[in-house]
Amino acid sequence: MTVAEQALKSIASSMAFSCPEVTEWSKSLIRDITFSCPEITMDIPALTSKAQAEIDDELVALKEIMRSLRTRRNSLSPISSIPPEILGAIFVHHVQETQLLHAPETPTVLSWLNIGHVCRHWREVALGTPELWATPFLRSSQATEEMLMRSKMAPLKLKTGRRFRVDCAQKTLMHIERLQEVSIPYFLDGDSGTTHRFITEFLEKVSSCSAPKLQSLSLDKWFEQTPRIAIPASFPTPNLRNLQIRHCDLSWTSSVLTGLTVLNIKKLSPECLPTLDELISALHRMPALHTLELEEALPILPFQTASLPRAPRAMSVRLPHLKHLRLAAKLLEVANVLAHIELQESTTSEVRLECRACLENQNQKWNLSFPIISRALEGCFKASPDRSRQVPRSMQLSCSSGSIYLHCSVVRNPSSWAGLKSGTCLDPNLSAECSVALRFDVLGDMNMRGTILSDLQRVVPLGSIEAMYFHFSFPCWDGFWTDILGRGATHHLAYMHLRGSRRVLEELLKSLRSQKHGVSQHVGESSQQGPVFAPALSHLVLHGLEFGSSILNWIRTSDLLDVLVDRVNEDLGLDHLEFISSTSIFDCDLKLLREVVADVSWVECESSDDDSDYDDSYNADYDDYSGITVCT
Repeated sequence: MTVAEQALKSIASSMAFSCPEVTEWSKSLIRDITFSCPEITMDIPALTSKAQAEIDDELVALKEIMRSLRTRRNSLSPISSIPPEILGAIFVHHVQETQLLHAPETPTVLSWLNIGHVCRHWREVALGTPELWATPFLRSSQATEEMLMRSKMAPLKLKTGRRFRVDCAQKTLMHIERLQEVSIPYFLDGDSGTTHRFITEFLEKVSSCSAPKLQSLSLDKWFEQTPRIAIPASFPTPNLRNLQIRHCDLSWTSSVLTGLTVLNIKKLSPECLPTLDELISALHRMPALHTLELEEALPILPFQTASLPRAPRAMSVRLPHLKHLRLAAKLLEVANVLAHIELQESTTSEVRLECRACLENQNQKWNLSFPIISRALEGCFKASPDRSRQVPRSMQLSCSSGSIYLHCSVVRNPSSWAGLKSGTCLDPNLSAECSVALRFDVLGDMNMRGTILSDLQRVVPLGSIEAMYFHFSFPCWDGFWTDILGRGATHHLAYMHLRGSRRVLEELLKSLRSQKHGVSQHVGESSQQGPVFAPALSHLVLHGLEFGSSILNWIRTSDLLDVLVDRVNEDLGLDHLEFISSTSIFDCDLKLLREVVADVSWVECESSDDDSDYDDSYNADYDDYSGITVCT
């Protein structure tokens, strides 16, 4: 039955439903039409199909016209006037930023592909910029092949990430003559055996075929494994400038240690540690070196070493372009290498020293090492004539039972130190503004800890420090703050953040007291003599400290108030006082403190309704403050 017949029958059925008497007439009409004009019913589908095709063609033409009009309209926008070469360079920069934000194995690293969907012109520029496709995505064979094809002859970057397909990496390795950068991190949670085999295959291929364009090589193993990866002695990479390896071995006479600008070696096996002559010889072959990091990769000294003679000039190496230096090993080993490197005051902007503890004779080895360390640091604390390096403005000092950390920054309030407010520990690797970072491990000796702190205060230019952050988790001693900050040296100190024990706070209050104007005699039996401690101090933060009501066992808020009144009477009052995660501070405390400090902040203030739980001795602390009059 044709479409027309179906339509007529549908009409007849509807008519019959509404008017049954016309049923016979409608049937007769359908028969008459069908038999008298059969060509009409047969041509209707063809005519309909032809008409639809013509309409489809018109729609396609309209779409093409609209696309052409949009292209012409886009060409009139200001951004379309950018030459394709510059637009391609902008795209390359965007891709590089995207690759820094996302791991190479995650699909989001390809989010930059959206630039090809903005308009036809941008897509043509993207497809015509080989550098955009020079970092193949190694989780998809199809993506790898397509990106290798679109990259044409551009230098390639092979970045595997935590997980990758070996076949994709091998396809990239087939273009070894184009490799410019290779980065292979090596994690325990992945297929370590597969990664180990691929690294071995890569090293063998380079050793046999050469990689003339290779400029950067990073083999970063995060765990110890046998057999260890070793860079062959013959490793033809004439343009290599950046070498970073961890848990990988190499020969210090290898040609790979020539002409580098970045050398980062961590965790060498004991048999591959260099002698002092080998290390100095290798550094002589890198006159343009600007970054040097050696962790557990320094020459070992005999256990009974009793002296570190000053190195003759012929045994030293001058690195005029060195900007970043990091050494991590035993104390004497660090000092031994520092004695043979001439740091340039005009260029070296960052020094990080991490010194492991000595099991015996800690004091003797410190006395041998400290003069060398202090000489090396002197230049780092001076401003360069061109102002590329400035004097430090802030200092962070952390002391635990086993380590001392000192960080100095040219920024008054480093953003990476903000974690102190929330109680998190500072990660020195996150502090980009840090010019000097020191860590000294100490085993149990309180006197040794005091010696190190006292010596360090003679090296750091405390007179330029405006902000200090302290975190102490060990018992201190009488005169603690004088020992670590000197007497009268902190005359520009305006901001102080303290986190530590009750004794640390008690010693601080003794140091802050300037004259005998105080009411309470609980803290300090006599006033401080000599220069006033931190005369410019205006902002004090007390973090994680416990106050109490007992006159025998706790620092009371009345003791703090006494010292603050004392400083106000000397025109040395605070502008801001902040409590963070401190206990036993109540509404009445804050009310009295606000009479001598304009801005007192503590969001965790305990309600004064609970004050009745405390004995009368607590309330008696404030008897003498019942009408505070600040001397003027």
